[in-house]
Amino acid sequence: MSNVVKVIEILSESPKSWEDAAARAVKVAQKSLRDVKSIYVKDFSAEVDNGKIVNYRITAKLSFKLE
Repeated sequence: MSNVVKVIEILSESPKSWEDAAARAVKVAQKSLRDVKSIYVKDFSAEVDNGKIVNYRITAKLSFKLE
């Protein structure tokens, strides 16, 4: 029997870094999805206030195994 994997697109942000935004995305996704297999960061952006980055944002694709 072969595995079937579903891919969804999500958005996440963090005041610390893009890496932290990705880690948060996986952590939150695992609360409602089982068996998350991978994350592919598709796009990076940031919110700027008074010339400083205040939020790092990612658009990512998560894959998880369907049962």
